[in-house]
Amino acid sequence: MEPQTAMVLELADAALQSVEPISKRTAAWQAFARCAVPQLGLGSLARLVALLQQYGPAEDAELAILLWQGEITQPVAALKAVQRLRSTVTLLQSQGITDAARWLQWRDLADAQAVVHGAPHQAPDTIHALLWHLDSGRCDVPWVLMFARRVLGQAPAYGHAMLAIQEMAEAMKLSAKVLARRIAWHERLFQALGDLPELRLAWWRCVKRTLQAQLTNATSAKLQVQGVKEPLSLSLAVHLRQGQPMLTIQLPRAFGAAPAWPNLTMVQLRQEGWGTGLRLRLLLQGEGALPAQLQLDIAKRWKAAQLQQPMFERISATKWEISCCWCDGLWKPSSLDQAEVTTWAIDTALQVMEYVLVLRGLLAWKATAATVLSR
Repeated sequence: MEPQTAMVLELADAALQSVEPISKRTAAWQAFARCAVPQLGLGSLARLVALLQQYGPAEDAELAILLWQGEITQPVAALKAVQRLRSTVTLLQSQGITDAARWLQWRDLADAQAVVHGAPHQAPDTIHALLWHLDSGRCDVPWVLMFARRVLGQAPAYGHAMLAIQEMAEAMKLSAKVLARRIAWHERLFQALGDLPELRLAWWRCVKRTLQAQLTNATSAKLQVQGVKEPLSLSLAVHLRQGQPMLTIQLPRAFGAAPAWPNLTMVQLRQEGWGTGLRLRLLLQGEGALPAQLQLDIAKRWKAAQLQQPMFERISATKWEISCCWCDGLWKPSSLDQAEVTTWAIDTALQVMEYVLVLRGLLAWKATAATVLSR
């Protein structure tokens, strides 16, 4: 998730402090993160400001339904949360805060609280919400405990978790508040994704099985996670929370093929970052020459088949890569069951096969044409 979106999530979190009990507040925030943000395009403070301008203060009741997705049953509380969000955004704009970078810089300044205290024109509940966030936010207890439970797979005692945070902060030469705030920032991202590592792992394993069944001549198929710096040998499901999954399938060179003929030797599918959608990157690697005209033919054929636009990379005179990216839906495993995840994985694997089959057909045509011309 981009920092700009994370900033919007934090502002919504602060605005919802007026909602009690906490279960309602949490449900409203999660609905905002998982539904309202993608539906309303709230990927930055600028987009949030634009939305608040589209709906004037007289329409805050209607805006409350859109933002909190009906999770706040008391209209007064929902309306109050919207009004607090509106006034908080106004206060930030008065401080020249227009993006996440300035927001992060401003909130760590020593005089940030003094600025908030010195804003008598703002409603008391707005000042209270910002002071609450600047002082600690919800990171003192729930966010840190959710982080510990997610990483450890069990719920540790509050005292033990906070003591561990204190020791980590000292080792990193940070204050416990700063470290807890960083943990809360990243935990919000995972909460917004609705991440369930077990189902995510099941999704990737199903993609692997399906592709192996389709690519019967594959010599190897390996599912791994890149970007994991954890020295411990943890389960793949845990590593999926920390890095980018990558499935690599090796294919043999076509028997008897001339060295100059292009031949597909590797199919690789990997996840590009963590976002509201499952951003996937497909990499097709091969050997042999890939002339310019053939590249044009591949691009035209993929476009005709309504596939994503390819990007070509010439690694050497006899090695090439073709890649493309797409966003495969919204990852909301909390609302999916195992059967739906399996169906989704099979559909994705078959999408990959579309690219492979179209490319293979063109490469086979090239090889046939070269053979005919050589006779």
